[in-house]
Amino acid sequence: MAKKVRKFFCKSSDGSMTYTDDGRFLYAEKDGVLMRLDLFAGHYYKLRPYNGVPILEIDGLRMHLVRDFRTPLVYSLEVVRGLKIPSKGEAAVLDTCMGLGYTAIAAAKSPGVRSVVSCEISPAVITLAKWNPFSDPLWEKGGKIMVMEGSAAEMVRQFADGTFQFIIHDPPRVSHAPELYSSQFYRELHRVCGKGGRLFHYTGSVGKGRGRDICGEVEQRLSAAGFADIRRAPKLQGLFACKR
Repeated sequence: MAKKVRKFFCKSSDGSMTYTDDGRFLYAEKDGVLMRLDLFAGHYYKLRPYNGVPILEIDGLRMHLVRDFRTPLVYSLEVVRGLKIPSKGEAAVLDTCMGLGYTAIAAAKSPGVRSVVSCEISPAVITLAKWNPFSDPLWEKGGKIMVMEGSAAEMVRQFADGTFQFIIHDPPRVSHAPELYSSQFYRELHRVCGKGGRLFHYTGSVGKGRGRDICGEVEQRLSAAGFADIRRAPKLQGLFACKR
């Protein structure tokens, strides 16, 4: 017997779609048709409600840091605050791994940001993001955000030196995307980062207590690539760094 869908979750920005949830899955209802927002494309992807905000799960693994944060939106805001983007200016931001786009959206809200380039390699993730009402700002016409489909490791090569003043690098686990933790990729990030620019790199807690310090390894590679003033941000499970 199907689970009873709970009270209304929210509506799309144009009012054409109503979103509901049953605690485990998110549903979209349009023209009387109820659709569960999950799919299989080599891996199992789904949207799940978390304190009133959808989060992305892949093969049952949560793709958002919510420990110590009420929602992933709060986490994204703290990442952007940590970058210390000036309130005035025309900054360009690179978001290497879009996911549902919450951090890109938070960055775009800064009055000192002119544009955000957000990369996403997974067509399945992009599909779910298009169904997610909280991701709507990604697709706004005339908005600050440009979504690019493909691997950040490849796309970063097409950008000119010093293109971005701020970089947000929130990759999957190192075992899932080792190229996004490589020295070569960090050199590319350093190249496209402008002088005085700042970087946030999510590392997670994988390896902690298992004889491997992922955060320490990343710190060494970032330093070797030319980044300086590297400091750990334990609550955000990542690192901040700058280009002098």
